[in-house]
Amino acid sequence: MVMEDIQKRFMIFLNQKQQGDIKMETISIRLKKVKELNYFGKLLKENRSELVRDLLEEGKKMKAIGLYKNRKISLGLAARFAGISISDFLDLLEEHNVKLNLTLEDAKLAMKHAEEAF
Repeated sequence: MVMEDIQKRFMIFLNQKQQGDIKMETISIRLKKVKELNYFGKLLKENRSELVRDLLEEGKKMKAIGLYKNRKISLGLAARFAGISISDFLDLLEEHNVKLNLTLEDAKLAMKHAEEAF
């Protein structure tokens, strides 16, 4: 039930995003280790904003992996949450040694849908 609720709320968010209802905003955050950000920014030749955006993108992927691994969201929703294709998300799961949460019934249903599509 929890997984369905999370998925439902995330789908509403994605639909709003696709309809353009969500605008890009500036946010402020409090950080304890700003010096580390500055150091890594210089090392990577990125300004703090770019570095934070990159960290957020990577964080979304890691969060999606964790939610999927703990069976909180489906494979497709995890890929959307991470902002990548299902194929790329499968590669990401493999890189992190995360096993698929697919049952035999899931596989049979996917095969049925694939056969119907072709």
